[in-house]
Parts: sequence; C-alpha cells; structure tokens
Amino acid sequence: MKHSLFLYKIFLSILFSITVLSFTGIFCVVTAGTTDYPEVIFILDASGSMWGKAGDKTKIEAAKAVMVEVVPALAPEVKVGLVVYGHRRKGDCKDIEVLIHAGSDDRTGLVQKVKTLQPKGKTPITDAISTVVEQLKTKENETSVVLISDGIETCAADPCKLIKELKDTGIKFVLHVVGFGVTDDETRQLNCLADAGGGKYLAARDGNALLEALNNLSSEIGKKVEVEKAKSLQVKVKTGLGKIRLSMPDSTTRGMEGLKIFRVSDGKLVKETERLAAETTHPLMAGEYELDYLFATPNYGDATVTKLGKVSVTSGETREIRLGGIAFNIAKTLEQKTPVEHVIIAESGSGNPIVVVHNNNNGYYNFKPKAILPGKYNIFFHYSNSPEPTMIANDIIVKPGEETVVTLDSGIIFKEVTETSISGWDLIPLVNRGKTADTIEDDELSTATTPPLLQARPPSGNKSTLWKPFIVPPGIYRLMVNVDGMDEPLTVAEELVIRNNQTLDFDSGL
Repeated sequence: MKHSLFLYKIFLSILFSITVLSFTGIFCVVTAGTTDYPEVIFILDASGSMWGKAGDKTKIEAAKAVMVEVVPALAPEVKVGLVVYGHRRKGDCKDIEVLIHAGSDDRTGLVQKVKTLQPKGKTPITDAISTVVEQLKTKENETSVVLISDGIETCAADPCKLIKELKDTGIKFVLHVVGFGVTDDETRQLNCLADAGGGKYLAARDGNALLEALNNLSSEIGKKVEVEKAKSLQVKVKTGLGKIRLSMPDSTTRGMEGLKIFRVSDGKLVKETERLAAETTHPLMAGEYELDYLFATPNYGDATVTKLGKVSVTSGETREIRLGGIAFNIAKTLEQKTPVEHVIIAESGSGNPIVVVHNNNNGYYNFKPKAILPGKYNIFFHYSNSPEPTMIANDIIVKPGEETVVTLDSGIIFKEVTETSISGWDLIPLVNRGKTADTIEDDELSTATTPPLLQARPPSGNKSTLWKPFIVPPGIYRLMVNVDGMDEPLTVAEELVIRNNQTLDFDSGL
C-alpha cells in the first residue's frame, strides 16, 4: 500500500511538472523541487609502499577488493569519480591521473581501472586533492572526497595549510581520509588533512577495517541522498526562467572583452555580451549552460577564452557565480623591459591552463588583473626568447569576490657577453617547491637533474634578447651557458642566489 501511494505521488509530481499556466502574459510552470544529490570522488594511493602488507594481503590487493565491493553498493543517485597517484612512474610528484572524471555514472569503468593499478611512485597528496577540487568549481551540490592513503605527503611543504585554503575558497567539498596501515606520526598528518577538509579521519589496519571505514562513509552519503529525495517530492510553482548572477572584483573588468553563454543540450550560443560591470544578472530558461569568459588582446587581436564550466539554471532561482581575481605587483624595471609573450594561469593540481593572455606585440593586457574562478593556481610567463613557459609563482589561492595580489619583484639580468660566442643559457632550480633562498638548508640542495626553470634562446639569432631582464622566483639556481663549439653546457654558477626584491645583475666572466 505504501509503495502504491509513493508511485501515485510521483505520478502527480510528473503530471504537475508538465502543466503550463499562463497569467497576465507571464508563463509559469509547476515543477518538482530540485535535487542536489551528493557526489563522491575517490583518491586512491598507488605509491610504491602500497605493496606492503596489511593483514594477510598487500595493501593494494586489499584496497582493490574493498573498492570492488563498496563502489557498486553506493546509493544509485550518487555520481562518482576517481583520481590515482603514484601508479605510473617512480619518484615523480606529478604522477597524478584523473581516471574517472567527477560526476560520472560509470561505476563499472571505475572498478575496472582500480583493478589494473600497479603501485610505483611517490605520494603527492596535496596536488591530488587540488586536481579533484579543480573539477568542482561550479558544482552546487556537495562532493565527498575520500582519500585512501598508506602514508603522508612526500611532495609538498604544508598540505594541511593548502587544503584549508582550498576550503576557504567556497568550493563545495568535504575531505574524508582513511589511513591504511599507517604509523602514529603518519596518522597525525592524515588526521590534520581531514580536519582541514572538514571531514572525518578513519584508521584501517587491514582489509576488513578498510571495508568497514568505507561502508561508514558510504552510509553517511546515503543519508544525504535520502534527505534530497524528500525534497524532490515538494511541489513548487515557479516562473519558467532562472538567472545567473555573475560577479567579479571591479579591477578585473579592465581586462575583459565579453561573455558568451551556450546551451549545453544543443551547443547554441544564447547570449553574447561585451565587457561587463563587476556584477551582472542574466535571465535564462531552466537548463544547463556553459560560460566562456573572454580576455581582451591588444592591437585588436582575437580574444582568448576561459571556460567557466557548466552551470545548471533552475526555474525561479538565481545561480551565483562569484569570481575572484589575480593582480600583479611588479617592479617597474622588470615590468617595462621583460620580454613576456604570454601570461598563463594554470590549475595547480592538474596543470591545465585556464587563462592565456597574448602579448600581440603590445603587452597592454599582460599584467592587468585577471578574473578567475576560486581555486589554487600557478602562474607562468612564456618569454619570447624561451621555448617553454617559466613558472613565476605557484599555489596562488583565489577566493570569491577577492583580489589576490601576486608580488613579482625578483629577477635576473645576464650581463652581455662580447668576447665569447654563446647560443643561450639555462637557469636550473636547486631546491624543492615552496623553498626559497631564505628558508633552504645546505643539505636540502638538490643533486638530482631537474629541468630548467628558464631557457633563454635568441629568436631568429637576435642575441640581444639574451641580456633582457627576466622575472624569476627567489631561490637558489645553477646557471649553465651554451657556448658555441662546446659539446655540453658550461656551468658558470653552481649556487646562484636570487632573493626577494632583488634583480640580480650576473656577470658570467665570459
């Protein structure tokens, strides 16, 4: 009887949802209440230590068995995702891969990908979490991020601090952490991560305890689903229109060319604007839309596009999208003479470029404040005489409605070489990310081969560009010169120190 009554209520809800009423020329629809079912993304540790034993199985074998059981048993309304680290390369802090993107229904695919994992590498927890959170910027519903790890962060300086900063951006996620066969010291850091992420820390000594921990979290997510189901039975009368309210710091509008709004269902451009005020409202029919933010390019060049992601518009409701901003505080001598071809802002976790501003033989918009979604970012300058972009600043936190000021006041000028013919020079960092010349210890200098931060090469043979000022982060570097006629680069400085608020004039003696 109860089952029949429930079906009858659903039938009435559907019947009312397709009824169209007209009153004084304004169309109204009767719709079921919207549902914001929670989602879950798993972050699975596949670092080399997962070959260690937990009970009678290796940790990776136990984790695979538990995931095979837990994922299919999640409430059917819950969408899933999977990010894995340490499964492809040894010693690589960038070995992070999105195997199933957030919001997926492909549970079978998720389980199959878990089964194929072979642990190898390091434990870049912070960047793995950043990679997950980057997928959640425009989601209205809360996502439970579940980290399963058998160790602590081995790549970043202060993961607890960075995760708290990500929470402060307003992106809707909760981080739960399951420590799988960890020591007391490791437990303290993993517990700190969960606390910073607003979630729970659960300890698991073996496969059975891991299953119990994940079932505990699954049950909690299931309760949230039931709450949303109850909401879905509420019947409300609303207008057929919804709205998007877009806001950004006032300073960032100076670099904007316009906005485009596309309907996801058919890809149609439904609205196109020129430069906007700091706060604007855009009425739209209920549905899913994708927003393109256009950055201006000087000399009437084509605008560059930043995808703000997909946004669901509900009838009778206003969806808020609050952008933050990145502003540059650059020493005047560096700003005016540095040969920047592109300014690039990339997601810190995945490395995906979000903003690419072109110089276009002018540079007017290079250092104008940039509007951007809340999150964690790295900033690159692509110099006109360098084959690869140079990372200028990392882990920049952007919060909604706020302008984050990035001070760039350190750099290097290579004194012109007149007596020796050279074809370029490389600046190679000797310290880990997050360390500077003021915080590094002697025994922390890297002896491993690392890629250059900056490669200066003369475009079209114009060697004068080698002597331009370059903005680079403070730190300790090795400087190597490519001398014409020599088979290998010549080291001209073993430990070159560049400090904050310093432009170093370097004389190679060549």
